[in-house]
Amino acid sequence: MLALTSEKGSRVTYISILPKNENAQSRMTDNRDEVMDLLFAAAKDILQIPDTDIIVELNRCTTVSFNRAAVHAGAAPDVVLKFATSDQYLQPRFQTLCDRVVDGWNSQFGDIKLEVWVSLIDTWGTNADL
Repeated sequence: MLALTSEKGSRVTYISILPKNENAQSRMTDNRDEVMDLLFAAAKDILQIPDTDIIVELNRCTTVSFNRAAVHAGAAPDVVLKFATSDQYLQPRFQTLCDRVVDGWNSQFGDIKLEVWVSLIDTWGTNADL
């Protein structure tokens, strides 16, 4: 895995919006600016990441189905948000980030079931220009 770094050498926080059904994909696509603004602002404010080091992407739904037990338990999410950073010093802020995202999400998209995953990625300090 290559390190995500900006021209200035600071780490990038990468945010993926992963709709898990067609309805969620449609809602996320129709409201992409609001969703991306919410996530961008949370990363900027809570993690204190510079504007130029935050990448937010909206993906297509690639989920075919969930296992029966998850569906019956109501555990299958409509959308998964993944925040990835290589900056270990940010880990104490992850819960605050999740709380901020969930609060903002519920006020705008409360009918869409959400999971938020924040993770540290291992890097080797490699810069890649493609």
